Amino acid sequence: MNTEVNKVSWDQSLREVMEQLGKAEPTPGGGSVSAIVAALGAAMTSMTAHFSQGEEYKEVEVEVEQALQDMAKIRSACEHLMDEDMESFGQYIEALRLPHRTEKEQHDRKETLQTMKIQSIDIPLQLMECCLYGLYSASPLIEICNRTVLSDVGISLILFEAAAQSLSLTVQINLVTLSNEEQQRYYEQRADLLMQKINKLKQTLLVQVQQRIVSDHA
Repeated sequence: MNTEVNKVSWDQSLREVMEQLGKAEPTPGGGSVSAIVAALGAAMTSMTAHFSQGEEYKEVEVEVEQALQDMAKIRSACEHLMDEDMESFGQYIEALRLPHRTEKEQHDRKETLQTMKIQSIDIPLQLMECCLYGLYSASPLIEICNRTVLSDVGISLILFEAAAQSLSLTVQINLVTLSNEEQQRYYEQRADLLMQKINKLKQTLLVQVQQRIVSDHA
């Protein structure tokens, strides 16, 4: 399957990415934007960690280094999954063009389309898992980071949740295309559980950020 799709990459300028996103093209779309937002959340967490290094932070250097490693993994995963998301859409378009004159062709085309539909749900779910992982990994920094970047770690929490909410919508719109009700229920429950965890954790952590901002500046 070699269908060309409109793509963006980590190596393009921000201006180029914005121009590509604004075109009347199906890709890059919501999945790509969500991956970028999640990666921005990871980048903001990394910035917070980098500002929390040095002699003054010797006692927490293990936690800070762990956060940096985790965020590097998340950014890498977001880049990979964004590319997979765009590629998957190209494969779906190619599958739509498969011949379906005979019974066998119809069967094969239906099976291929079903595989592509599941991919269009599974990739956003993987990105949602990255968002949840990002929240967990950022959480230790709230109490130990340089207080001048407290708002930045808070912003990272908001970005992770925003990306997850967007991905949840992508999952929902693709779920309705699944013909297998059992599969539909499975993915719906998986997405709902992830979103519940993300919402609850983000809210809890954001309160901690706000409380420390107040206490540190009292």
